[in-house]
Amino acid sequence: MSTQQNKHFPRKMVFLSFTSLALIYTIMLIGVYITSSYQGLSCPDWPLCPNGLGIPGPDYLLEHIHRMLVIITSGFIFATAIYAYINARSVSTTAILAAVIVIIQIVLGMIMVYSKLHALLVATHLATGILLFAMLLLTFISSYRERKNSLVK
Repeated sequence: MSTQQNKHFPRKMVFLSFTSLALIYTIMLIGVYITSSYQGLSCPDWPLCPNGLGIPGPDYLLEHIHRMLVIITSGFIFATAIYAYINARSVSTTAILAAVIVIIQIVLGMIMVYSKLHALLVATHLATGILLFAMLLLTFISSYRERKNSLVK
């Protein structure tokens, strides 16, 4: 890699932030579908459904997919925050906030399952999800702009 390329804002940051954003959007869509189709308690165990990481039964397939995607997405969000902190400080604030919010979101999800979908907790879980989406969107937009501006210079 040439010295000139080293001065560019990292492309990997744009990739990580976009992937995190796309995954969280997918999780939100699945979560809303699960809630609105009254399948929210189809898998009453937490964090895993009765078969653990194995093949889910048809009764809780969507809930199982939702929870597995949460694990994958959380990994991407943490990777984005760590990468931003090390290599892209200009966008690290929203990335780190997203990492903190995803922890809160997971805990809220757990409490929501144990409370048997108490309405206030469901609303709080959704509101926190929207906040998480906003932080990831800001991280992606900032990363994209930083990358674009660094290529122009």
